[in-house]
Amino acid sequence: MNGLRFSYHNVDLDIIKKNLDDNKKKIDEINKILSNESSLIISNKTTDLNDIKDVANKLLETKDTFVVFGIGGSNLGARALTNLLYGKYEKKIFFFDNIDPIQFSNSILELNLDKTGFIIISKSGFTNETLSQFSSIIEIFELKNKTNELSKSCVIITENKDSPLKRIANKFACQTLDYEKNICGRYSVFSNVGLLPAYISGLNISKIREGALSLVVQLKNNSFKEHLIGASVITYLHSVRLVNLNVTITYSDALYYFGKWYLQLWAESIGKEGKGITPIHSIGATDQHSQLQLYLDGPKDKFFSLITTDHRGQGLKMNKTILKENNFSFLAGKTMGDLMYAEQQATLKTLIKKGLPVREIYCNKIDEFRLGQLMAYFMMETIASCHLIGVNPFNQPAVEQGKIIIKDFLSGV
Repeated sequence: MNGLRFSYHNVDLDIIKKNLDDNKKKIDEINKILSNESSLIISNKTTDLNDIKDVANKLLETKDTFVVFGIGGSNLGARALTNLLYGKYEKKIFFFDNIDPIQFSNSILELNLDKTGFIIISKSGFTNETLSQFSSIIEIFELKNKTNELSKSCVIITENKDSPLKRIANKFACQTLDYEKNICGRYSVFSNVGLLPAYISGLNISKIREGALSLVVQLKNNSFKEHLIGASVITYLHSVRLVNLNVTITYSDALYYFGKWYLQLWAESIGKEGKGITPIHSIGATDQHSQLQLYLDGPKDKFFSLITTDHRGQGLKMNKTILKENNFSFLAGKTMGDLMYAEQQATLKTLIKKGLPVREIYCNKIDEFRLGQLMAYFMMETIASCHLIGVNPFNQPAVEQGKIIIKDFLSGV
């Protein structure tokens, strides 16, 4: 697995494997769908990476701060990738995925417009929040008599079709990149949507795709089945043991926004037609002090996936003398990483001891390649789970009504 290792506890894998064997026709259909899924096979492309780099490098010539406007899949994937850098970006980069008026104005008005590049992302080009953000920036440029500088300051990623965003891009002669028309937002992380901000922040975007490709290649030659096992476990527990909560626990802060990305990926894909399994993202060790009591001693309606890594020996060392003087000798001279590793192992073993269904996904290192693997894996598992439960993983019909109400409300209807 080139860095990922899967292990299950309190789950009868013999039953799961029998279910997979008994449903071979369905499983073959799922793998065929995955083998042709645009959001995954894009990992095999290399030529578009030059386009991404060219656009980014042109911005980087004059800008040292970057702002990403987008919501949902137009934001979360890129944010999950750049989070790998723990905030130590080569250039400052900010993500705006909400329209809180106070926070937005306070943050934007602090920027030096001459040194700021804006990346505006919307697949459809009709996204209310993104258009409001971008048009607010245009308003500021107009007030400062700098609209002629928009072309040098903005990059638009949207579908190559007529839309408000596309027309605005053309009006101000902004650079554009075409949004991959066969990829929906929450699956777009391996396209320019995720990789342009990632490249600007200083990540190796080729390695991200190589990580994803390493699984896609195994999928195509039928040597990879972990996604089918995972999807079968989750849907089996849901149908037989009424497990309705899919809890993912991450320990490294580098995976904080990966967890947020996964929440959208899973929830928006599987929650349809009265069906679905609710995702929860917990942070170790933070949520051990807020949610673990419920997980261990509350309803047995959860499946747990812990994404672990070995932090031993990493980070600052704790002072021996002061800890020994205060009867904390077990911490004396240890590193912060030693404690983190002990806490994740303790949580894992406690969940197992409680008889709860648990999966550990061990990642030997958290870098571009491994994160590419993780994201590709969870995309594959999500799509497979949707097909097993009987819903379309790519649409989101229920949210359209809200968009209509917003338009009617603001139009005074």
